[in-house]
Amino acid sequence: MRDQHIMDAIKGHILDLWIEIHRDGFNTFSYYSYLNELLYQQFQLKNVEYYFIEEKQLRKLRHHQQDFQSHHIALDCILTHIQNNSIHHLVSSVQIHHPEVNDALIIRQKGDVEGVLFFTSSPKWEEFKQSDYFAELMESFYESARTIKQQYQNRAENRLNKELLKMTELFHSTMNVEHIIDALLQELESKFPQYEHQLILSNDQEHQLPKNVSVYDYINERPATTESFVSGHLVHENFEEHGLTSLCAPIKGRQGTYGVIRIEKHEKYQFTEYDERKLSFLGDTSGKALENAKLYGQSHRLVSDLQFINESFHDLNMNLSQKEMLEYLSKQISKAFKPSELAVVFMNQRLEMETGTTPYFYSNESAVYLEYIGEHFSRTNEPLFVADFQELIDLEIPYASLMAVPIIIREKVHGFVLLVHEEAYYFSFDSYKLIQSIIRHSSLAISNVILREQLQEMVNRDNLTKLFARHYLDSFVEKAMHIDRQGVFVLFDIDDFKQVNDKFGHHQGDRVLEHVAKIIQEEVGECGIGARWGGEELAVYLPNNQLLNSQQIVARISQRIATETVPKVTVSAGVSYWNHHRKHVTYQSLFKEADAALYFAKGNGKNQAQIYTKKMEIKESL
Repeated sequence: MRDQHIMDAIKGHILDLWIEIHRDGFNTFSYYSYLNELLYQQFQLKNVEYYFIEEKQLRKLRHHQQDFQSHHIALDCILTHIQNNSIHHLVSSVQIHHPEVNDALIIRQKGDVEGVLFFTSSPKWEEFKQSDYFAELMESFYESARTIKQQYQNRAENRLNKELLKMTELFHSTMNVEHIIDALLQELESKFPQYEHQLILSNDQEHQLPKNVSVYDYINERPATTESFVSGHLVHENFEEHGLTSLCAPIKGRQGTYGVIRIEKHEKYQFTEYDERKLSFLGDTSGKALENAKLYGQSHRLVSDLQFINESFHDLNMNLSQKEMLEYLSKQISKAFKPSELAVVFMNQRLEMETGTTPYFYSNESAVYLEYIGEHFSRTNEPLFVADFQELIDLEIPYASLMAVPIIIREKVHGFVLLVHEEAYYFSFDSYKLIQSIIRHSSLAISNVILREQLQEMVNRDNLTKLFARHYLDSFVEKAMHIDRQGVFVLFDIDDFKQVNDKFGHHQGDRVLEHVAKIIQEEVGECGIGARWGGEELAVYLPNNQLLNSQQIVARISQRIATETVPKVTVSAGVSYWNHHRKHVTYQSLFKEADAALYFAKGNGKNQAQIYTKKMEIKESL
């Protein structure tokens, strides 16, 4: 009879519990308190601990609101004891956490285990276990336990959904990659405080990474991290010899995977379904946010790049010389890409440094780069992007990153632009694509300038002698006299040239003219310019040249002509000059004075050079 009264009392309390469960504010620790009080009143049971089965674990019901670090026991550790109904061994397996308990009650429903009640037994309980009402008590425990477990799961699900919604709002509230990474780290700290965590990001990062964030290492990365990165799925990993358990989730967007989140514990551990769901959602949400931010940044960069290209090529297509164009292009490239060194190289018989090249590439030390790039473009017109040049070269080199893009004119590699930097992986792939676009458009502008200068060169040159035409010489001398401090003008005439034409024919006469012009060009070199003045008269202007030095040049020209031409001819020369003592001299009077000196040389026996003096008559014909 006494057992029946106990059972009736328990049923009454269970009914009250059912009513309480559905009240707002009732939660798992409310249930624990109610259950603990009920068991103590009816059976004097103490130290009651209720574990329910969830996600392959025995999850402890929380005692109170501050009990956040509840113990979880891996089910595979004690499943055999539960199945065999081995209470003694079952109790022994949890005494490490609850040394005071000495008994357990396995709550089942139709053979399925729902949970385990651990406690410190009492004589009253031992007596009741032998009664006919014990099975009924188990049924009542099951009903209440099932209900509270369902409530726990529902509330956990709601709490998880709220957390996931908050994560979504947080990650999509910014388009800044650094802010998203910081928010992801904060969420890991908040949602997984009991685990160590690490972010492993793809190697396209453009910012300095904070603590606990590293770049994906294709060679040395752990297998689970690599599998998660490649497959795009959650991956578990157990290092039993190190007592380490990890869970990896991909940071995944719609277009690709941007890294991996890894959480781990230094023990053998079974991650819960909630852990997996939260981590997976965190990876997906942060991945989409990162992707959006990257695309947003790329779109802005693309607009900026297009503006840069448009402005640059508007300026490039202005009436610039080749030198001015290359100088402008190198400044724009340096501003946009910030290389340590820059080379603009034309490939003729040898590699020639052009305007805009930095001093490093004029040194012998740069040969390793120039030879490698030059050899590459001798075989192909494909641009070159090297993240770490040191890996390709046995020598110690100062610059690791390089980009080289060919200048293609009329479908042939005319030269290349080379950018280098000390840091490996300094240039991004976006930079590589942009520099290709810039050089591709610039190649057309450079080609137009070269063609224009070639056409201008044809206009400015005499077709037979390849010396400059007279109109070009006139313009050159006039400009030089405005900016230089002195200069010398020499007018040559081939002596008795009519006899050469009459005796050997005009064809041979033209060969003589060509030979004389060649000698003049070789002797003048870069000291001045040579021109065909008219007929068999040839002229030389030597800017910033002193009279004495000019006389030596004239003497060498005259001597070579007299000994090297076939048939042999000689030349007469008239020399005029100007300097700060003769500021009154104009370019027209300079020509007249040289012509007067030439006339005097001809009348004085030919095959000689005369310097103009006031005694010489100036021919009015000029």
